[in-house]
Amino acid sequence: MNKLQIILATKEDLTILNGLYADMNNTPLMSENEIIKIWQQIQEVPDYYIYLSCLNNEVIGTFSLLFMPTMMHPSFHKSAILDSVTILSSYRGLGYGKQMMQQALEISADAGCYKVTLSSNIKRDRAHKFYQSLGFQQHGWSFSYLLSMEN
Repeated sequence: MNKLQIILATKEDLTILNGLYADMNNTPLMSENEIIKIWQQIQEVPDYYIYLSCLNNEVIGTFSLLFMPTMMHPSFHKSAILDSVTILSSYRGLGYGKQMMQQALEISADAGCYKVTLSSNIKRDRAHKFYQSLGFQQHGWSFSYLLSMEN
């Protein structure tokens, strides 16, 4: 199996990202204006990075990392939130997702994080088994409160 190359996404990659996110849930693409607006908002958030996973110069996956300082623990001062993890459906089950996740964990460790957290839709049993196979453990419950579907 070829090794994935992990690179930071740029504004020029928005069309590719849009396709990856649509492929993740088999949903329509966002409008170009919408994805540009979201990209600009993300760029204003300190320590928020979107990565692309490339195989032989083709982007096949993506993930986002947000590095957050914390005062919760006396000896640990930064954690990572791993989000928007996806591999093109045609590459799932071939080991590339595992390779991408391992590299996300390495990036987080290199950034000085003591833990990486992620959340997953409760209906995604295959994803849960995948995360557990990588050493992630369920820790408590995740809660969300849907404020509005409109902006």
